[in-house]
Amino acid sequence: MNKKAAASVIRESKARKTFRVFNAVFLALVCIIVVIPIWNVLITSLAQDTDIMNGEYLIIPKSITFHNYLKVFRSGYMKGFTNSIVIAVSGTALAMVVTVPMAYALSQKELIGRKIFMKLISITLVFDAGIMPFYILIKTLGLIDSRLSLILPFAVSTFNLIVVKNFFTSIPVSLIEAAKLDGCNDFETLVRVVLPLSTPILAAVTLFYFVSFWNRYTEAMMFINDSSKYTLQVMLRSLVFQNDGSLGDGAVVYNNTKMAVMILGMLPVMIIYPFVQKYFVTGLMLGGVKE
Repeated sequence: MNKKAAASVIRESKARKTFRVFNAVFLALVCIIVVIPIWNVLITSLAQDTDIMNGEYLIIPKSITFHNYLKVFRSGYMKGFTNSIVIAVSGTALAMVVTVPMAYALSQKELIGRKIFMKLISITLVFDAGIMPFYILIKTLGLIDSRLSLILPFAVSTFNLIVVKNFFTSIPVSLIEAAKLDGCNDFETLVRVVLPLSTPILAAVTLFYFVSFWNRYTEAMMFINDSSKYTLQVMLRSLVFQNDGSLGDGAVVYNNTKMAVMILGMLPVMIIYPFVQKYFVTGLMLGGVKE
């Protein structure tokens, strides 16, 4: 290697090293900006009333108490938490049961009218019927004030369906043909061959569906009139804008109690994500490959 080539390698390595340092510092700052508010919510939820009366932004805990969580557990907010869990779990299960077979069928090139079905499905990504037709449909179906109004209309997400379908398309056709030669029908091929190979995309889409159902707010406000069926998100918004009587005991609700409810609202997603994060990027990368 001559001197010019060696100098070029040295310059390139220094530039690359500088970029890595800059990138690390930038990402560290972004992480700090994201983490500090979450940390403040956690610390405030564990603080005593006297610690937050002055409106101080807590970063370092002055005291730690679980009284706020006990107060929430004894209040009506646990009913909203239960409602949200039921809707999120049942909605996610139904959505996966519907989405996976649909995606598998659309991934089969011999499906009659496949391109037409895909165009009709893709239209829903661009056009929306609007709130009023949506409300009239739910009312006509008799789903007003029913938890099903927060589950059935969202059983299929067009985005999730297309991502899963693209992933299924990337599976070698030879594997599916071999399964059929061994006597498997379409359902057995899906269960025994396709699903075991699709863990990354199924994990990612399951998380998408769960978060979508868990955060359902606008539709809950539109369709649910019975306060006993409110989701935690609806009750949390009411709590944030209320100053007294929020827990039903006539006492003032300080920010520490509000933060405790917020932590409960984040808890399910925080518990689920570590189990699926290793599949998350892989699933989206492979599912995003266009046919």
